[in-house]
Amino acid sequence: MEMGERQAIYQVSTLQALARGNYYGSTDMETLLTHGDTGLGTFHAVGGELIVIDGHAYRVLGDGSAVEAATSDTTPFATVTWLREQVPVILKRQPSIEALKDILTEQVRELGINDVYIVRIDGHFRSVSARTELEQQEPYLPFAKVLEKDERRFTFEDIDGSLIGIYIPDYLSGVNTSGWHSHFISADRKKGGHVFDLDLEEGRVIFNKADRFILDMPHNKQFERGDL
Repeated sequence: MEMGERQAIYQVSTLQALARGNYYGSTDMETLLTHGDTGLGTFHAVGGELIVIDGHAYRVLGDGSAVEAATSDTTPFATVTWLREQVPVILKRQPSIEALKDILTEQVRELGINDVYIVRIDGHFRSVSARTELEQQEPYLPFAKVLEKDERRFTFEDIDGSLIGIYIPDYLSGVNTSGWHSHFISADRKKGGHVFDLDLEEGRVIFNKADRFILDMPHNKQFERGDL
């Protein structure tokens, strides 16, 4: 990145609001995609994981299948940026999500631990373990309770695809998930989910650093008057 050239992360709402059950979509996909072409999040009523890649938004359904979202679909929580092409780093095999995080965090330490980072990893995966959630009905339960009853997990084997990962520094914990948070989508854009483990055979990494954070707070009573 050139000196003086700044990159912004755009976010809808906060992790605290989502964790406490504010699942009311406040920004539609058409608007979200004016703020970035790469990112992740969820949908109204936490009706599936959201992956934004190449300027398209995808929803992961309960069986792990992915479909392109409608422009009118809304999100209660999402984070996107414009991915800038950098000289790619080629990764050798990373047998677990923790091994991959360790490699990526080394780069974060070199570049500065208090900025936000977004990575895109295109590669071949021996396996990807992922999850999504089923759409909720009001009254909304806290997100931890949703995961207890309506999380759906699946594993993809021997698959080409892309990982979108975001790194949030510790001091923003609560605004977003501190550390690394990653979503996967297959190369054919037909499978995906929130990643909790993987085995990466090899991959090509684009690593972006952002030093601007734009937070778009939702206009609903649950956010405006909620205990965050």
